[in-house]
Amino acid sequence: MSLHDQMTTVAQHRVLRQLCEALLCEGWASSLAVERDARLSWCFGTVQFRATGRLAAFGRYRIAQGSIVCQSQSQWQSANMDHVLDALDRPSDAKLSLKQDLVQTIWLSDINALALTSAHRRTGLPLDAMETALHEGHPYHPCFKARSGFSKADHLAYGPEFGHEFHLIAVLFNRDLVHESLRSTEFWPDELSTAGWQQLSTKIETLGLDLDRFSLLPVHPWQWQTLQSHPLLQTWLAKGQAIVLGPFGEAYRATQSVRTLMNATTPTRAHVKTAMAMRNTSSLRTLIPETVEIAPMISNWVAQVVASDPLFETHYPIAILPEYAGIIVGRDTELAGHLAAIWRQSPHQLGLPADQMLPFNALALTEEDGDPFIAPWLENHGVDRWVTQLIEVVVLPVWHLMVAHGIGLEAHGQNLILQHDKGWPIGLIARDFHDGVEYVPELLSRPDLCPDLGAINPVFDSAPLDKFHKLSSVDGLRELVMDTLFVFNLADVSDLLHQRFGFSETQFWDRVQKRLHRYAQEHNLTDRQALFDPFKRQIHAESLITRKLDPGRDLYRHLITNSLSTTKEH
Repeated sequence: MSLHDQMTTVAQHRVLRQLCEALLCEGWASSLAVERDARLSWCFGTVQFRATGRLAAFGRYRIAQGSIVCQSQSQWQSANMDHVLDALDRPSDAKLSLKQDLVQTIWLSDINALALTSAHRRTGLPLDAMETALHEGHPYHPCFKARSGFSKADHLAYGPEFGHEFHLIAVLFNRDLVHESLRSTEFWPDELSTAGWQQLSTKIETLGLDLDRFSLLPVHPWQWQTLQSHPLLQTWLAKGQAIVLGPFGEAYRATQSVRTLMNATTPTRAHVKTAMAMRNTSSLRTLIPETVEIAPMISNWVAQVVASDPLFETHYPIAILPEYAGIIVGRDTELAGHLAAIWRQSPHQLGLPADQMLPFNALALTEEDGDPFIAPWLENHGVDRWVTQLIEVVVLPVWHLMVAHGIGLEAHGQNLILQHDKGWPIGLIARDFHDGVEYVPELLSRPDLCPDLGAINPVFDSAPLDKFHKLSSVDGLRELVMDTLFVFNLADVSDLLHQRFGFSETQFWDRVQKRLHRYAQEHNLTDRQALFDPFKRQIHAESLITRKLDPGRDLYRHLITNSLSTTKEH
């Protein structure tokens, strides 16, 4: 077998594994049995499948890669994605779309595997290097590297794994097309440096353009290339309502989210979240139109609430990376969300050593030599002590914001940065708030600080509850926090500890449960915490793969066993 065939097989096995795991978690099996000898057996439709695996924390099924077989004509054979997709009773167009993303994921994974093979460990890399070194992608969703529309050249140029630098495209748009929230009239000189803005201004003046009539939007080069043939954009260009200035400013590199870019020339300058009409996992990576202009208000609000509570300084430190500017073009047109950008404070502005900040989703990863990323840390600090400290540093700040203040963060692995000292957790940094913060009005500790979003966009005054940030019930807030922080984040860490370090998932989640009980008692919040009912037997989780197979639903959620309510071994 050639090296390419070996890599393809590895990618195919991983995609198949995560596809089956997600389908089992979200209830797509018509029958399912967990057997005593670490075996799972199930049916998709009428086709029977088997694999080595187990039911783990929060209803997550964990399957041994390469172990999935299916029955065909009374014979057992190695399964592939077609066996699974053919067995699912879903419309052919939904299955075809899913298959395209699965095939693209395998293809791009192959490119990475052939180009990025390295024996070097990532432990100790500084933050920006880690953003490009985390090539694994989503640990649950099988379309973890779909990047629809990416060619190989696009992947090499704009994929974070390769760390290549590129420049954004400067485009001027008539102000009638633009909604923006900038922190000052000196926004562009501050962002580009005085010299950089002067250079761009000179170019604009040379073209005989009046800056008072136009707003500047930086556009991701891939997005600009993708949109150029769009009829509405062509109309704007023809009428002089949009004018292309070309590449400008300092160089950027993609972070692991692909569309959020870090400044490669001056790392202390802002990260820019750009809109990309690229589908990855289950979502089109444009920007939700209503959330762009209000991004600074959401960030300011969260920061004010944190600053108003001394416990965030003395007990549960959390640093906020605010989004301080947003620009969107054509907010109310068919291009809504396709031409937009949000500016977020760089982590380097916090003044912390770069090698003491780590994207949180790195904690559950395994290096190429087979050792877990965190293995040296656990050897130095001890598994038991490290787990206790991790819970203290990561869980409690997010939990306190929810329980004490009625605000929920979308605290999944990419949105959190762990501050650590040679692997010892010492602080939490949170980011990405414009569409990842939710609240229940009746539970706000400081309703006076809650921003009037309708003053920016009247849509927020008329929108039904649960459409944007404002929720109708405490259950929705608990679901956001537990889903992102526990089900699709720390559950991957607890699984690694269970599999590789002899620290069972039962031990891990029992420790979390006890700490949350003690937290409430320490701050006289027992009744308040009980409103969230966080220890109930079952809770809802977001149905990520179901979005692909059943795109017409209003809600995408399924019931799972709550690992905070039980001490049974998985």
